Amino acid sequence: MSWLPGFPGRAVATVLGAGYCPVAPGTAGSIVSALVFLLLSPGTVLGWVIAVAVLPLGYWGCREGMRNWGSDPSRVVVDEFAGCWIACLGAPAEWGIAGIGAAFLLFRTFDILKPWPVSVFDRMDSAAGILLDDIVAGLMASALLLMAASVHGHL
Repeated sequence: MSWLPGFPGRAVATVLGAGYCPVAPGTAGSIVSALVFLLLSPGTVLGWVIAVAVLPLGYWGCREGMRNWGSDPSRVVVDEFAGCWIACLGAPAEWGIAGIGAAFLLFRTFDILKPWPVSVFDRMDSAAGILLDDIVAGLMASALLLMAASVHGHL
């Protein structure tokens, strides 16, 4: 039973174990996010409620991950879940699965390449930095999706 006290924090940090994926755990966490978003029907109020809830939970999960595994451990993927979720919020509901796919791809591109301002937060050695670089990548992806939808008359 010695594993029990830290279990909730590890479960949140790894998004119920997705972070233990041996190959590309960040991508695994992002896939979980996109799939859950798709299943909960995009564009609903619940999507925004989850976005707000995942911020403090994500911060706590990142802190727990650092406490358990050191600085910016790869198995902590709650940050990818949060960032991809925010990216998915920018996908117009009419785009369906293609919009969620575009959100996922844009988010992962910004998360991997770390353009400015993502790189600013990536350099922070803290739980906030772990979370915020992905939040910013998600916001950038969401903004691009909203601009694309606006240009194509879907807003």
